[in-house]
Amino acid sequence: MRISTSLKKLLATGLIICLLAPTGLSSSGHNKSTAGEKEKTFVIHAPMSNLEEFRELARLAARLKPYGRVEVNISALADKGFHDIPSGNNFWYEYTSYNPTPFKFFPDPKIAPFIPARFVNRNRDLLLAKAEILREFHLDAAFWSYEPNYLPGAFFESYPHLLGARIDHPRRGNHAAWAPCIDQAETQEMFAGMVTELLNNVPEVKTFFFKTNDAGSGICWSDWLYTGPNGPTSCKHTGTGERVATLMNTFKTGAEQAGQEISIHLTSSMFTADEEKDIMTHLPDNCFFQSPAVRTISSGISGNYPVLGLIHPARIIRSSHALSNPDVHTIFVNFRASYDRGYELLSAADKVIDLIIKYINSPVPEGGERDALYQLCVEWAGEDGAEDLFNAYIAMEEAERYKSSVAPRVRSLYWSLSARHINRPLVFAPQLLSEEQESYFLPHVFNASETEARLDYTDIHGGAARTVEPGVIGNYIEMLNDAISMMEKVPANAPDYEFISGMAQAWRIYSSIIRSSGNFADAQGIRDRHAERLAQSPGRPDKAATWTGDPDMQLFNAVMRDELDNTLELINLLKNGGMKFIRHADDPAYEDTFLLGPDLIEQLQTKRRIMLDHWRDIEGFLTSPYK
Repeated sequence: MRISTSLKKLLATGLIICLLAPTGLSSSGHNKSTAGEKEKTFVIHAPMSNLEEFRELARLAARLKPYGRVEVNISALADKGFHDIPSGNNFWYEYTSYNPTPFKFFPDPKIAPFIPARFVNRNRDLLLAKAEILREFHLDAAFWSYEPNYLPGAFFESYPHLLGARIDHPRRGNHAAWAPCIDQAETQEMFAGMVTELLNNVPEVKTFFFKTNDAGSGICWSDWLYTGPNGPTSCKHTGTGERVATLMNTFKTGAEQAGQEISIHLTSSMFTADEEKDIMTHLPDNCFFQSPAVRTISSGISGNYPVLGLIHPARIIRSSHALSNPDVHTIFVNFRASYDRGYELLSAADKVIDLIIKYINSPVPEGGERDALYQLCVEWAGEDGAEDLFNAYIAMEEAERYKSSVAPRVRSLYWSLSARHINRPLVFAPQLLSEEQESYFLPHVFNASETEARLDYTDIHGGAARTVEPGVIGNYIEMLNDAISMMEKVPANAPDYEFISGMAQAWRIYSSIIRSSGNFADAQGIRDRHAERLAQSPGRPDKAATWTGDPDMQLFNAVMRDELDNTLELINLLKNGGMKFIRHADDPAYEDTFLLGPDLIEQLQTKRRIMLDHWRDIEGFLTSPYK
């Protein structure tokens, strides 16, 4: 194996030992299960509503059949729940508008009058069509859900005794949301009946996995509820473990009524340490929470969204021991973006499945991770391109390690996308923008307050993100771009050149949108220093002679110029085929805080025009040079 000078430097730091040491797949602890070794189960998770793409996903998933039972999640909604979102900056409900849950497919008679029938019918038709496709490939199904999901307020007007915990986030919306109380026998009967109906229609469902205490679901009196522990006084002293067991047993009862047996997985970590211990001591049979026998492998979409097509082979190599471990019986293969807004490119999903099969057949020996990564680079890039690709992956992990230490909370999903750094204009005085100039981005900026959405670039979902030191994101981008440049050196005759070149383009897009967030963080830091002046009307500059003017004017102009240039670079990337690597709606009506619009390129061009139109606004607040 050839080692470049840059790689030798990394070896000298001990970085590769850290990055490529075997750590295994991410573990979701403990479980209570039936005795005996279990067949491996692969659960493929991608929230697709396009049946042709789902058919292709099923075809890819079927490649895993020689290695165990294969299940594909079928619970994605056919349409966004527009009816769930109250008017008036209720962005918390944007999290939840794609939440799958059994009542959106097979609602209990008590719930059905409060859910649009057309919405339910479309969801059910899609689910049943997916089940037919799975039967063609002799695959089983899984059902992903948020439980207990909130119900419409009108439901609780009719059934006030079923009112459970308030589960919304008080800083992220302007309307309360309530889940039904699972301690109520009537709630249990509803939930069990809906699971029965689901399994009567799709008996292939073998795994039910769900999340709670976040993004639209919650359990009474749990410490992690965003408004604080709350619920009916009557059930206040029931322990969290007992309450979770009640919920799981309700699902099991529903399955038994359908003559089925299902595995139930609680995937949420939204509990305190004491609650987690309590849950583990109460788990019913064939129910799992933080179990070492259950692992997850991902393409990386959840960390890179809205950018698609980026996979991290070193992470999968580190998981190979668990893939071949007989004690690991369930592997979730995740191609899902947060809040069910998108899913991985099928070309990337194909590569991930390739790697799973490769390392199930030939697990990497401990200590051999580095050599395995290099050999994979030989397969993908050929002998001539392997070193560049290998060095690129190592440098990328070095960059990610740096970012994790200096800016761990800067994520493309929440900064670039839901704060709309990607396409909003970076200006010194955003209050001077006209209503028309704000119209394409401000309605999608996640903030319960329109004023804060307008004026605070780093208000991230209701909290001020002021911990990013100036310039650190710029350092990260420089490291990342160096890695991308190495990847771009892979020759055009490489066996997987098309995939590698596409991935390099996707990394360039990701680099650009994170660069925007770094610029907005730096800009907000400067604006914070002049908050008092910005609260006043713009005026004329000081008349005193000054060679430089206010130093912060120079700093801000430099940040603003970098963002102007960065936006042009992103426009060119997207025009050059890059739109397929960034998740966006096909219909403008579906653009929301977590999903970009189809006219992204035009929006970026508008961003640049507005920035240039407002370039001199800063001169009404800070002293300009007078030479």
